[in-house]
Amino acid sequence: MNGQSGWCVLGVCLLLIIVLLAAASLWMWARGRVIEGGAVPRKSASYRKKCASPHVVVDTLNLVHWRSDASVSVEAIVAVVGDTAPTLKKKFPGRVMYVLKDRDSQLNSEASRREYQKCAEKNGVYIVVAEKYADPPRGNARSSAHSASGRDDFLLAVLADRWQCLALTEDRLQDFHEFRRTLQPFYAYEFAFWRTLPAKEYFRPESQAFSHLRKPHTARFSELL
Repeated sequence: MNGQSGWCVLGVCLLLIIVLLAAASLWMWARGRVIEGGAVPRKSASYRKKCASPHVVVDTLNLVHWRSDASVSVEAIVAVVGDTAPTLKKKFPGRVMYVLKDRDSQLNSEASRREYQKCAEKNGVYIVVAEKYADPPRGNARSSAHSASGRDDFLLAVLADRWQCLALTEDRLQDFHEFRRTLQPFYAYEFAFWRTLPAKEYFRPESQAFSHLRKPHTARFSELL
């Protein structure tokens, strides 16, 4: 092989390497997109469908912690809803649902419920509060497991499934698969901007009605706020 032929072969090899690198880069780009957190893998058709939903459900207590170092209180919740509702309503013209729970150490008060109702009306959103029973009906026994206090996360998943939408949270919901065996029955008040009285719904997590409930598709606050 003369020197000219050798250079031709070398040139062809270099060209092939460049083509392969370009193809690999294109494949990686197709699999993900770059956001603040880095490369995000390509999402499923179900995820893309939920991204296109006009609705969104928000992990409100998680949002309070993400936005500030303030302790969770009714005032902090009202403030974070007021701060974020305008942005979320522009992105999601349907139902913007803020999910939270009462304190584990005490029952919710009528005064707190009135504040949530006023906040929902003022900001044109839904505030859904998972509340515990003073004396729970028959269901799962009281448990000391961390998942036993996740009634708001369970409700987040129920609403995301019901409205086929994303759940906005920084939480990985690692306890999700334990909820049905550790959560006691609870109820939820939904405060809506268009009515003066809340709707009340009852939940028994251990029931067959939730046997097919799956962990919701989630988006991080930094992606949308």
